[in-house]
Amino acid sequence: MARPAEATADPIRAALGEGGLLERALPGFEVRRSQLEMADHVQRALGKGRALVVEAGTGTGKTLAYLLPAALSGLKMVVSTATKTLQEQLKDKDVPLLVQLGVRASFAFLKGRQNYLCLYRARAFAQQPLFARPEEASFLRLIEEWAGRTEEGDRAELEGVPETLELWRDLTSTADQCGGSKCPDYDGCFVFKARRRAADADVVVVNHALFFSDLKLRSSSAGDGGAAILPRYDGVIFDEAHGVEETATEHFGSTLSSHRVMELARDAQKALSGKAGMRAALDLALRLGREGRAWFDKAAETRGREDRWVVVPGSLAPAEPERRALRDLVSALGAGLSRGDDHEMQLLERRCLQLGLDLDLFGDAEGDEGRVTWAELRGHHLFLHSSPLEVASDLQGALYEKIGPVVFTSATLAVAGSLDYFKQRVGLADESGALFPTDEAVLASPFDYQSNAALYLPEEMPEPLDPAFPEAVADELRRLLPVTGGRAFVLFTSLRNMRAVHERLAGELPWRVLLQGERPKGQLLREFREEPSVLFASQSFWEGVDVAGEALSLVVIDKLPFASPSEPLVAARIERLQRLGRQPFFEYQVPQAALALKQGFGRLIRSGTDRGIVAVLDRRLTAKGYGRLFLSTLPRCRVARTVAEVRRFWDGD
Repeated sequence: MARPAEATADPIRAALGEGGLLERALPGFEVRRSQLEMADHVQRALGKGRALVVEAGTGTGKTLAYLLPAALSGLKMVVSTATKTLQEQLKDKDVPLLVQLGVRASFAFLKGRQNYLCLYRARAFAQQPLFARPEEASFLRLIEEWAGRTEEGDRAELEGVPETLELWRDLTSTADQCGGSKCPDYDGCFVFKARRRAADADVVVVNHALFFSDLKLRSSSAGDGGAAILPRYDGVIFDEAHGVEETATEHFGSTLSSHRVMELARDAQKALSGKAGMRAALDLALRLGREGRAWFDKAAETRGREDRWVVVPGSLAPAEPERRALRDLVSALGAGLSRGDDHEMQLLERRCLQLGLDLDLFGDAEGDEGRVTWAELRGHHLFLHSSPLEVASDLQGALYEKIGPVVFTSATLAVAGSLDYFKQRVGLADESGALFPTDEAVLASPFDYQSNAALYLPEEMPEPLDPAFPEAVADELRRLLPVTGGRAFVLFTSLRNMRAVHERLAGELPWRVLLQGERPKGQLLREFREEPSVLFASQSFWEGVDVAGEALSLVVIDKLPFASPSEPLVAARIERLQRLGRQPFFEYQVPQAALALKQGFGRLIRSGTDRGIVAVLDRRLTAKGYGRLFLSTLPRCRVARTVAEVRRFWDGD
């Protein structure tokens, strides 16, 4: 199957080793021992059908260290990345490099269906356009021109169209809007073309969200694969695997929203308008538009002060009449739609059926100890969720017991050098030890943190909950920012603290000041790179952001990133561990926060020549016993306790 053109007894070293193909292809490339070691681990796991958990520090070159063994394995492999952005990076950079090295494996890239133009829905919309925002009408012509020339129909190709374009939703299909092989546009469908390419490829690159959508479909269809999105595969590699638990939790749960009900009512009204003999169904659709929110409005009365909250078992009982009324109305609409004989009526009928089944899931039954029901407000809509508290058993039954090798890799998996916490969270092990044959490795970054990075821990700071804390953070920034001439990310664990400190400093700092939320993330990063700046940001800038070079020389973190105990999933997991007689703070909250801090720290050093300072302004890091675990999780580097020491480091003393 796939091999480097200059195959040897050791094709990994022929490509990545001394005098190898990569060294000849890339001027200035330096062989990295940790990259070779990781590639060996991956090759062995794929060959023996074992699980592998490998932390590969920043700069290891982990992408090629797993892509090359995957391409050489002779297995049908899936590579799952955290985001679509990382998929694009593999497509534009890493896979072409493998081709340049002579690797002859075939690759396909597959995304969720809402990334692809739906020919059927686009044509229907053009015949009867109805814009949620009138100003979006100008983009329709641009999209139609692109549709006439695109081969893949992937929105990533579209230039000049904002990410927030609501029109795009009307031009794509969800699973319950898709007619599959019965659709008149099936042969030209971009989604199914992409799936056929994936079926023919040796390696299929997806993102975590799509992977777990597929895995849930497989597990809920009795394993027959009939409803699957991905082709059958022999093994999977998860890159940025620290995000696997969160994504799996989302997809192994269920969600129901007032937005979904209103969208069904709108689509049904649009399809039924003017249809002969369908007046009764149209009346039901209009009624759904008027009454469809009643149950959600009643359910929203369980809310406290937060926008996300646990729905306590029994608290939905007062809303049960409204739920039953909505269930009956949706069933009646589905029956009315069944009298239609065209493709669109069939799709709408199917949506009614699925919505009715999901409404049954949220009846006011007794709580399940393994799940939590919770709610959140997004804009004007209420979303109800039923989420598993642990995904270990889901992954065991749906993944580990069904296929051979599974590889997890990331720069942030180990807590104080141990991978036990991660292995337990994803079900490879429990407190007594391994549950599946698993190899593991923690590979240090090749970067010289001792010489190029300093960790600043101020000697005096108030407690994070002290009202004086924001002002103390502002004072530290007044002393730290001049050391590096700005060029700083100031990362907060809460939007409230971010805004409080920003308000204190925005008018007095001599550098460009940027604030998360004022502009799109990509634009903020472009402006940050253009000139010395100070960016005030929160969660979305803690990971997945790469600013190499002197543009980012200081990362300031206000507090240890403990997940809020008021978050529904966090609260429910804590309560469950307490019921089991366990210690949730040390077994769950501290390891989770330590990995999050490691992610924030990782924003600083992105290349071998980068240097800079990370400041953590939380006194608990040195005052509390558990602070040692946080410190032992971070890369070893010079520690400074005063700004004078920071300046001496920066000046090269």
